[in-house]
Amino acid sequence: MKTRLLSVATLLCAFSAFNVSAESIGDAMEKCRNTDNSLKRLMCYDKVAKSLNQYDDVDAQINQLQAYKGANGNAASSRPVPSAQMPSAPAKPKSEFGLEHKRDLTKEASEIAVTIDSFKKNLRDKYVITFSDGSQWQQTDDTYMKLEEGQVVSIERGLLGAFFLSVEDLNKRMKVKRVK
Repeated sequence: MKTRLLSVATLLCAFSAFNVSAESIGDAMEKCRNTDNSLKRLMCYDKVAKSLNQYDDVDAQINQLQAYKGANGNAASSRPVPSAQMPSAPAKPKSEFGLEHKRDLTKEASEIAVTIDSFKKNLRDKYVITFSDGSQWQQTDDTYMKLEEGQVVSIERGLLGAFFLSVEDLNKRMKVKRVK
């Protein structure tokens, strides 16, 4: 009986000293999180919740948490989120999940006209073309085209991320990809 009473008294003293030593609510929550025993951890969280007014910067953290919940529209989460993990922009709706790679290409140029600065053939007999703007493109198909330095060609955007090089007055186009 005396050992139980002594252990309970020791725990109470430890918890009361524990809460007093914490400067901010984040520190107190971190100390609670590091407690191994689940019952003691729950008691620690309850004690922190009951004595919120003794901690510094509680109002700022509560305002951050409310702003975070308001931005996400999710008030169901009762677990506090550290300020370092809070997103600055609101989350995208579920209907846009997986479409991050899709961009609106209607405002971007669908075709450019460039001048060939130099070209060479690689080991696989494909053209590697350097243009006057410094960009370098490589042929990816087996289309034959006669190219010359100083020639003006156009590169147009195709479907599924493909690009095609074409020469004016020639009914052919060569599939290319940008190297650098």
